[in-house]
Amino acid sequence: MTVVERIADLDSLPPGSAVEILDKRGSIRIKSQAGDWTDQTKPAGTTWNVWTYVNTRRYGARVIQRGH
Repeated sequence: MTVVERIADLDSLPPGSAVEILDKRGSIRIKSQAGDWTDQTKPAGTTWNVWTYVNTRRYGARVIQRGH
């Protein structure tokens, strides 16, 4: 399990990567081809970049899958 805590670590992950935020919700975010973090349970076309970055710095995130 790879744990990331910095924005630079998130930015370095390739598109298609999935992370789980290590807060009590355990939210999953997936990096799109455009480099944005998305939530598969939210409307298509929305991004969750700020939420993902802030909560990764606050709680950390676990890399579930690395993209290509």
